[in-house]
Formats: sequence, C-alpha cells, structure tokens
Amino acid sequence: MCNQYQMNFSSIGPTYEVYQNGNDSFRGNAISILYDPGKFPALLEKSSTRVLYKRNGGVPQEGNLTEHLDIFRKHMDELVTDADFSGVGVIDFESWRPIFRQNFGSLQPYKDLSMKIEKQRHPNLPPKWLEAEATRRFESTGREFMAQTLLLAKQLRPRAAWGYYAFPYCFNMNGGSTSNGQREDCSAEVQRENDRIQWLFDDSDIIFPSVYLREKLGAGDRIKLIRGRVKEAVRMARRANVQPKPRVLTYIRYVYTDSVKYLTEVSFSSQA
Repeated sequence: MCNQYQMNFSSIGPTYEVYQNGNDSFRGNAISILYDPGKFPALLEKSSTRVLYKRNGGVPQEGNLTEHLDIFRKHMDELVTDADFSGVGVIDFESWRPIFRQNFGSLQPYKDLSMKIEKQRHPNLPPKWLEAEATRRFESTGREFMAQTLLLAKQLRPRAAWGYYAFPYCFNMNGGSTSNGQREDCSAEVQRENDRIQWLFDDSDIIFPSVYLREKLGAGDRIKLIRGRVKEAVRMARRANVQPKPRVLTYIRYVYTDSVKYLTEVSFSSQA
C-alpha cells in the first residue's frame, strides 16, 4: 500500500504476527484477497441515479450459478496467477448474508425482492407463508452459491488455505456503534443461526471474524467486542466436522471505522 512512497513496514509482521506479503504487495505469497469475485447475484447501485439494479438475478434464487462459477474461475486465474499459491486466500463477498433474517439495514432490499418474487409465484398465500418460502429458497440457493464458490477456490488453488471474510457474524456490542446496554457475546438467536450455516465452517480452512473498531466505543467495550466475536469464531471452528479444525484469524484494520484516526497502540494490541 505504501510502496509508492517507498515506506517499508516489513517489521510489522514479525512484531504483531500479522500475515504480510513480500514487499508489502497487495496480493502476494502470503495472502490474496478476492473482492466480490465471480458474478454473485447482487443488487447494485447506479452511481448516477442511486437506483438499484440486478446483477445475475439480484438474489440467489434467481441467479445463474454456472455463469458465476465460470467467471470466478477467470478471476482466480487473473488475480492469483500462481497455481501453487500456498498462502491465505480470502473470499470477500458482502452483498448479502446466507441467513435470510440477517439481511437487514442496507441489505433489506434482498428480503424485499425475495418477498416480491414469492408473492408473484404464490399470489394467494398469506404473508407468513410467503416469508417462510422466501427464507427457504433464499437460504438454499445462497448456500449453493457460497459453498460451490469455496469448493472451486480450493480446487483451483489446493495448496492455499481458504475462507470467507467476516464469518461468523455476531452483531455484538451493537456492531460497535455504542456501549450502552450492549452484550459481549453473540445473542442466542445469532448463535443458532451460525449453527445453521455450519456447512460453511466445515468447508473453510480458516475462519475470519471481523473485529473492526469504532473510536466512539470505550476501551473496555472494544475488548468485549473483539472477545465476543473471536469466541464465536472459535466455537464454530471447534464444531467443524473436519480434521484438522479450521484456524481462526482475526480480520483487523488500523483505522477506526467511524473516523480517519489510526488505532491507538492499546487498541491495536488488543486485536493482535
């Protein structure tokens, strides 16, 4: 990232046990991150009008899995050129979550479109039935897209260790937005939902919980946020029906998410 300024940060890796590519290259021998690879179904925003449009059907139940995997294969060959790459491979896909209920906030349009589709398919069904069918179809096809993508990544670069960014989700400490009345551990509901996507962790070589921090969160609550998310990731790793169990690597950043300030040494050390 800082090669253009001839700044060397090679000492960070050994000091904080951070995975780091040689020469600080963006993709290299240690880690390669694939951002939104392939052609996952998604609702994207036109920058000029801010109107959403559908990519590959918009939602997984309307998407073309074969087309997505074909494009994913091309992206892999373009971005991870070494067929013997043996580092850490991250699939960073954040357009929607495989648990239907968890598509809230900015992801609500995925639920809305799914409900609209079911209403068109079953105009006489009551809303409760429509939601159940939307949930079933979204989660079933969403699993296919995510599982088959991970499987293909492992087939194409078998020596690498693969996983998805940010899973398992926890939503503890209100996402780090406030410290008032928030709990350290993931809720029982979220833990049950993570159990339902155990297939994802069974197929992962590494689990990458996100522990990004907000400056407005107090120092003690930052530790709670990290501890709760890492604890859930470790729980899912231990439940994995594979040997060896997936490793857990926390996903961190050195700038607070709600400001442009760098993390303090205390905050950074709590993540390391």
